[in-house]
Amino acid sequence: MEIGRDVLLILHFIGLAGVLGGLLASQKKLNPGVLHSGYLSLVTGIALVGIRYPLHDSNPTEWALPDNAKITVKLLILLTILVLGFTAKKKDIFPKNTWLAMVLLSVSNIAIAVVW
Repeated sequence: MEIGRDVLLILHFIGLAGVLGGLLASQKKLNPGVLHSGYLSLVTGIALVGIRYPLHDSNPTEWALPDNAKITVKLLILLTILVLGFTAKKKDIFPKNTWLAMVLLSVSNIAIAVVW
């Protein structure tokens, strides 16, 4: 179970890096990899929360319960990034304000994961 959690965590980090890296690489038109990386982060994040409960049940001293407030904030930020990405994908030119909002939301999501 712990190996599965580690694999999910690595994939989650790859998704986060893909969102930020894809945004930094695409300033004129949205890179489709940003949305794919967002999906990866979403699915692996949900799986990480789901696997944490059985880990806690098996060894409560080593595995704390997930912080649902933190998970909710991160989920809302990621969903906002995906919604902005969907709207920007349909446009010929990637609006600068949308790009900046997505970058700031992505960085804040990473900061919340590390600091909170």
